[in-house]
Amino acid sequence: MTHKSKKNKNFEALGASLERKANNRTERKVAEEKPLMLFSFKDFQYNAQIPPGQSYEQWQQESLLAYMLEKFGYICGVNRIEAEQQKFLKVYGGFPLHSEFSNPFPDRELVWAVIMNLGGQKRRVVGHLIGHVFYVVFLDAEHRFYPSSKKNT
Repeated sequence: MTHKSKKNKNFEALGASLERKANNRTERKVAEEKPLMLFSFKDFQYNAQIPPGQSYEQWQQESLLAYMLEKFGYICGVNRIEAEQQKFLKVYGGFPLHSEFSNPFPDRELVWAVIMNLGGQKRRVVGHLIGHVFYVVFLDAEHRFYPSSKKNT
């Protein structure tokens, strides 16, 4: 009989332990999914700043426009952090002081950034970010928005 009573005590202890865990369980928080990147063309400078920038027509003639749109399609499948990690998006913050472009929105504090890797080292799409939306402002085939200090030889 002693053997049977030990089993009952073990069972009761296990039951109390499970009840304690069930009543005090804390939910694990799942990481919030980040919104995917979006693009807006509402701030594009059509005639101003060409040059140093280029028009859509110029990029079309150089077969860059379709490449740019394909790249945008890919970037729309990732969030802002992933776009930066994959080196498609580079965030500068304020408008660069030594830019060859002029700030078309001097009265607004914007986060300026570029889309890179557009079929060459120099080509960039310049814009500003609000949240996960990239507003296209300039097309920069010659890397004049934020010129590098490296000298091309």
